[in-house]
Amino acid sequence: MRRDEITARGVQLPLLPTLVRGALPGGAGWAERLAGIGLDVLASGAARDTVDSWGAAAAVLPGRPCRAVAPDDAAALVAAGCRLIESTEPVPAEAYRIGLDEAGVMVVSDSPEVEDPNRIARLVVNAARQGDPSQLWVTAGPGLETLPGDVVEQKLRALVESAVQARMVLAKEQFDVGTGGERPENGDRNPSGG
Repeated sequence: MRRDEITARGVQLPLLPTLVRGALPGGAGWAERLAGIGLDVLASGAARDTVDSWGAAAAVLPGRPCRAVAPDDAAALVAAGCRLIESTEPVPAEAYRIGLDEAGVMVVSDSPEVEDPNRIARLVVNAARQGDPSQLWVTAGPGLETLPGDVVEQKLRALVESAVQARMVLAKEQFDVGTGGERPENGDRNPSGG
């Protein structure tokens, strides 16, 4: 993620923002569920967003970033206010393209098994320690559209919980360093401090 470019487009994101890549089961209509789960970036769930599908998703929680995916008309989405577009193609300059080259940690896969949030948090913390955590997405998918909706919800809840745990670990480490404490070097340590 290139946070300075996202911020320049008026989008504010927390450290290690959570994002689902690609489509979700059943297509559009996921934004309310994603908001309830706590994802940092909402989405419609459609495989290809339109102004209508993105607009409906963005209206669920005004002020929360909402991304579009693989639109046929990116310029129309940008004109409607979309600033985050997941695409392999170039997008208008007013939008930020979420591409395959994004720095991130894909910690939730299209496997039907629900991931353990503690294990995911360890992966996120380890990745954040390797570089600049402010430049990393914490992502799910793509490929989740092949799974049952209830399984996807469980997987996304694990994603959000792991990002919260990772943020707490990194904040504690920053505090400890700032107060003379030492940062733990053991990447296998439980990220919640246990």
